[in-house]
Amino acid sequence: MTITTTMLAAAVLALGGVEQKRPEWATEAVPDTIVTLVERAADTEDGDLRKELLREAERHAREAVAADDQTNRRYALAVVLGLRANVEGGKTKVQAAASLSDELDVILEREPDHAGARHMLGRLHAGIRRMGRITRWLATNLMGGDELSRATWETAEANLVYAEEHAPHVADHHLQLALLYRDTGRPELAAEEVSHVLDIQPHNALEQAVLDEALRVRSELGQ
Repeated sequence: MTITTTMLAAAVLALGGVEQKRPEWATEAVPDTIVTLVERAADTEDGDLRKELLREAERHAREAVAADDQTNRRYALAVVLGLRANVEGGKTKVQAAASLSDELDVILEREPDHAGARHMLGRLHAGIRRMGRITRWLATNLMGGDELSRATWETAEANLVYAEEHAPHVADHHLQLALLYRDTGRPELAAEEVSHVLDIQPHNALEQAVLDEALRVRSELGQ
């Protein structure tokens, strides 16, 4: 599938009555096309289309970084790579995660206290801990043993907690911490973080997806 100009035009930021606001990660330095593609990917139930939209978003994000290597643009690329790692499978998932790791290394070398990058690093480490045996074998070969050894539940939690404390207005910071607490056997803390997500009004498709996931987790926790 190829993303055409017509498809891009159709991917306008519109989300069933929710007042739209530019996502937290999309500063003015981030081209609108990237934002539109990511939002459209978050708003579709078609898995194949979602993957194609995110691949196209990655292409535009890489072009933006090549044109002007700003940290904000690199972080937008990291966000896209993180989303790709979530929806892809097997070797492609690991390749996206490896690319994400590379981008985060650059960002955090420039800005060690970048809350968004710390959040993404926490998500990456938690994701590695959740990998199955075969995927972890691929990760060992593509990402290297050092990255895998750094990926512990403790490092994931430390980074996610940092992001949640320094940017508590971002709903996904609470959601990812809730998922980590759930997966490490602390349902009460998970429920508390889910409640924080529910207190934040979504303003775009990606934030609505975070809210939807939080509602699913709340139900799973029996809340």
